[in-house]
Amino acid sequence: MSAIQILLFKQPGKLHRGEEVLEIEANQLIVTSEDVRASAISRDCWLSVFCYPGELHALYNEVSELIDTNNELKHFKVDEIKVIPVYQNLVKVFEQLISNREMLMKFVFIYCLSMDKAYFSILFRYFLAYNDEVLRYIETNFMRPWPVNRFAEDLNVDVRKLNFIFYKNYGVSAKKWLQDRRLSFARQQLLGTDKKIADIALDSGFSNHAHFTDAFKKRYSCCPTTLRSSVN
Repeated sequence: MSAIQILLFKQPGKLHRGEEVLEIEANQLIVTSEDVRASAISRDCWLSVFCYPGELHALYNEVSELIDTNNELKHFKVDEIKVIPVYQNLVKVFEQLISNREMLMKFVFIYCLSMDKAYFSILFRYFLAYNDEVLRYIETNFMRPWPVNRFAEDLNVDVRKLNFIFYKNYGVSAKKWLQDRRLSFARQQLLGTDKKIADIALDSGFSNHAHFTDAFKKRYSCCPTTLRSSVN
């Protein structure tokens, strides 16, 4: 399993895995592999999102206090289809967060950990061990104002190989992930610190203030100054 597929059935439906068909009741959260297919009376009956190992790696620090690190990974086997009941009010939260991938991932895995801490703690750690060296390096150094080829040089791989690693672990190219990660970090800094915007731009890995402002406006539909003033 190179990516986790998360499906929320709002109404009854079916899961298709090869020739196998599994009936799913309403208000069920499914954690499964990327090759499983969902069906129902209408496409509106379910929501789906893919979560890549690198995204779990970035999320780990935010939920680490909830994760049980006592169980060993050695004999762990990922469930092909994990079914978790979801209360109706949580279905509405899921729908509201579907456009905010980062918040959605955090919400889903906190909920999963609350429902089955032992299993999802090991699942989290299992995916963290996948390409761990590369993921740790990227997550630690994304704030450096380097182009993709500099990261490739430091990891001793060519750019094509690095992009393959990013698509496999994050679902996007290296360039796209680096910009999104830097913008997300900058947004947190704008909302949570009193640093000057120019300093935040540099601290987030952008080579200049103008480039940062332009990228931020395209990503969040407002300029950094407007976002900061909204919380003051």
